[in-house]
Amino acid sequence: MKDTSYTSSQGGSRRRSKPRRTALDRFGTIALIVLLVVSLVFFIRLISSQLLRTATLIIIAVVLAAVNAIHAAIQLPLRRNKLGKLIAGAAALLLSVGLIWFSAHTEDALSRVGEIFGQKLVENREIVVVVRTDDPAQDLSDTIGYTYGYVNGWNAEDTDSLLKQLHEKLGDFPESTSLNPSALVDSLLSSGTDAILMVSGALTQLEETEEYADLGQKVRILYTYTVSRIVDITPSNAEITEPFVIYCNGIDSRKSDINATGNSDVNILAVVNPKTREILLLNTPRDYYVALHMNGQMDKLTHAGNYGIEESIGTLSDLYGVEIPYYIRLNFFGLVDIVDAIGGVDVESPKEFTTKKMQIPGADGKLERKSFTFPAGPVHLNGQEALAFARERNAFAGGDNQRGKNQMTVIKGIIDKISSPALLRNYQKILNALPNAFLSNITFDQVKALVRAQQQDSQPWHVTSYAVTGTAGSDYCYSWPGQQLYVTRPDPDSVALAKTLIEQVFRGEVPVIPD
Repeated sequence: MKDTSYTSSQGGSRRRSKPRRTALDRFGTIALIVLLVVSLVFFIRLISSQLLRTATLIIIAVVLAAVNAIHAAIQLPLRRNKLGKLIAGAAALLLSVGLIWFSAHTEDALSRVGEIFGQKLVENREIVVVVRTDDPAQDLSDTIGYTYGYVNGWNAEDTDSLLKQLHEKLGDFPESTSLNPSALVDSLLSSGTDAILMVSGALTQLEETEEYADLGQKVRILYTYTVSRIVDITPSNAEITEPFVIYCNGIDSRKSDINATGNSDVNILAVVNPKTREILLLNTPRDYYVALHMNGQMDKLTHAGNYGIEESIGTLSDLYGVEIPYYIRLNFFGLVDIVDAIGGVDVESPKEFTTKKMQIPGADGKLERKSFTFPAGPVHLNGQEALAFARERNAFAGGDNQRGKNQMTVIKGIIDKISSPALLRNYQKILNALPNAFLSNITFDQVKALVRAQQQDSQPWHVTSYAVTGTAGSDYCYSWPGQQLYVTRPDPDSVALAKTLIEQVFRGEVPVIPD
């Protein structure tokens, strides 16, 4: 029966019937409502992220409003353009799903990144009980009657605390003291003592020397005693608009714990002027022979890390005469995961060289002893290779100076890679690796303020790198009494130039390094 748009009234007049809403009309209306709600929620989350400046938010708001208006114009009229309604409805639902996905993943990413910034560093200092590899003891209860050795006066508070705990578990036992960590290890290897107590960082440092390169095969850790404390370095939460300095602290921990205390192997100051977009990366060699901030005693800069990040900051602050309110903690162990997550990094090798055998975290997280060979020129590095490249110093005449340059090369390679599409392709892996690799007292609000400022002024950042230099030698160090160690004696002219470069960045000038 043919449908008609006219009907008869009682008086015989004819009028057009009112169109009825079809299933397609209802589908379009539902799609419109979904798009409106999702668009509103998406925009609210953009505002709450505090990453976009007002002008950018206005543009996004206009685009979303226009998309919703076009969709409403297609869907609200009844029974018109059925194919258009179907296509527009499907497109609206797809767009809604995309906005939901983007919003959810962005919120997750911001949450994960927020875990890195503005967090309290809880430093974990470890004192280990070490025995010979062939010792039958499997736990502390097996060491009853053993002679315990330790370094007299070094980390005395933590050592005394562990000794007290051991006496409570084992009763009285013979004690022996040594002058420094190497003498302590010698007493263990010669059976002068049955077990020794030492800071885990000192054990790691001994393994890096030629004399004790095979120490890991001769001794084993029987027990680990951990002392934790909260680092109280809390700068202002105000937006960063004036020049500031960040201490980039790299610890060569053999664990994935970002809070582990150990030698400070990377000591880079990033001097930043947000107004002029100038950054000075200033590297200080780990073996720089400097006065410790806590007591004025001479020691290697790397040893300051064993007393906490505040000691490293204070020592560098004294050296360069500048306030250092911010820090970024980098764990070399976590660096392996970061580099692998971004698909490796590209660096420029200064020459062909082979590293010594070193402990490297493997795919299962366990340490492996490996050596690596790198050609001269451009080279692509995976996580293990990047760590070895950044660690090696013995292969270079410049020693620690060249290692510092290689470290900055790897860091630059990471920055270049995460600025590329690799960040989007592998962002989930990167987010999983970040918490074990980075930690900073810079607040997330300050980071977001810098991002907004970058949008407002698209002027690119200019980066200048400089490494202070010195002469190789040997001298007595506070942390290793009675024994001369390899040190780098600072070149006064080099340190003076570093101070000048810092002042230039603070004044808004481009730092100039003389030829």
